[in-house]
Amino acid sequence: MDKDKLLKLAADKAQDAVRGGKVNTKALVALVVLALVVLGGFIAYRLILVELVTTISDHH
Repeated sequence: MDKDKLLKLAADKAQDAVRGGKVNTKALVALVVLALVVLGGFIAYRLILVELVTTISDHH
């Protein structure tokens, strides 16, 4: 399943939840946790990348 299909599916689910007037709490918690994991991973990746670049530049 590619990224576009996944995003469309998520958007459709969100719209259904809004139309239904109630949001599934488990789904909401899962989305928040997923967002935090992605954000945390991105920040860790950036920090490691910066650390590597500074280490490499120190050696030269």
